[in-house]
Amino acid sequence: MNSSILWTDVGPRDGLQNLSATVDTAVKVRLVRGLLDAGAPRVEATSFVSPKWVPQLADAADVLATLGDGLRDRLRVLVPNRRGFEMAVDAGAGNVLVTIGATDSFNRRNINRSVAESLEDISAITAAAADAGCVVDVALSVCWGCPFEGDVAPARVVELCGEIAARGAAEVGVADTIGVAEPARVADLCAEVAAVVGRERLSLHVHGTRGQGVANVLAAYGAGVRRFEGSVGGLGGCPFAPRATGNVCSEDALLALAAAGARTGVDLDAYCAVAERLGEDLGMTLPGKLHRAGVWHPERIAATATTGAADG
Repeated sequence: MNSSILWTDVGPRDGLQNLSATVDTAVKVRLVRGLLDAGAPRVEATSFVSPKWVPQLADAADVLATLGDGLRDRLRVLVPNRRGFEMAVDAGAGNVLVTIGATDSFNRRNINRSVAESLEDISAITAAAADAGCVVDVALSVCWGCPFEGDVAPARVVELCGEIAARGAAEVGVADTIGVAEPARVADLCAEVAAVVGRERLSLHVHGTRGQGVANVLAAYGAGVRRFEGSVGGLGGCPFAPRATGNVCSEDALLALAAAGARTGVDLDAYCAVAERLGEDLGMTLPGKLHRAGVWHPERIAATATTGAADG
């Protein structure tokens, strides 16, 4: 099976959206460029949502304009509805992500729509995107558990993923929005969804809320998933889901995937440097592990020890 993965870093969008203090546009742009330079195949740069609901991302158009057209093929932006999609396309976006909840309770809390209404929105957006030359991905939230309705039946997730695929989504993502999934359940559900949408279209978004994020990524990789999302430094969460802290840390998960034989294409040292700089810019310690400990380079230690012995 192909070991190459497509990692999407959602730090500039999902990572920053929970912060109360406004982050300068220049910091966001530097973050996106740093992630791309570190080898992240794709970066979720921002979101075209109402500033009333997510004021942190009110500068979405400015972020894309500053990044320029040259990076368009490696950027994605989130849109909540048709209006957000139109704004994104006007700003030059070539890839958008639409989110929909697996339960009506979460979907209404998140975007004030029923699941059925959101499915109709997806059909309208994919139709408009075909004319605009824009790729539409769709993520299904709370696939393993909803903060308002409890456990979500796997059959419900599989059915909705099939609907999403049939309505024209290029990529279908399953998300553990509140971090309640465990590896065995992740592997089982990913296998069931893949049978409906195809492994090549399936992606996984998990949170490290209860410490299972990296393990869940590895479980999905073992089940054949090759598209993943995470946030640099482990920053982020969902403002509309109680206790939904911490996206899985990108560099922590990428290290584990590489150890499992995956080809990630990223420079982990450079990735860690981006996380460190982001922590400095935000004035906080990010929850990820690898950027604080550093990538293990035993050969460098051995070389230093040898040189020291010779000098002595």
